[in-house]
Amino acid sequence: MISVDVGMDVGKIDVMTSNEGGLSSDQIAEMARKKIIYIADDAPPAIRDQAQVFADRVEDTLRYYIDLAKREERGTITQTLRNAGHTDIAEYIRRL
Repeated sequence: MISVDVGMDVGKIDVMTSNEGGLSSDQIAEMARKKIIYIADDAPPAIRDQAQVFADRVEDTLRYYIDLAKREERGTITQTLRNAGHTDIAEYIRRL
């Protein structure tokens, strides 16, 4: 008889939801940071604290550029609508 022992660890799964719209910049930045930086629970306290400070700075940077990308995309959409003669709709989108 042949026996094979196979173990599988799927790891931690995070699920994020939102109400009345898509995910916020904060939620997206947190998800990205968690994919980029892992801090082990059993890491020495000094290393864990330093890694947490670094992770927080990475998340802040991600959030900044996510917000910038959103503004730039709205600007592009607004200008495209204005060029097509839809200034009223462009103004609504600009205000988002």
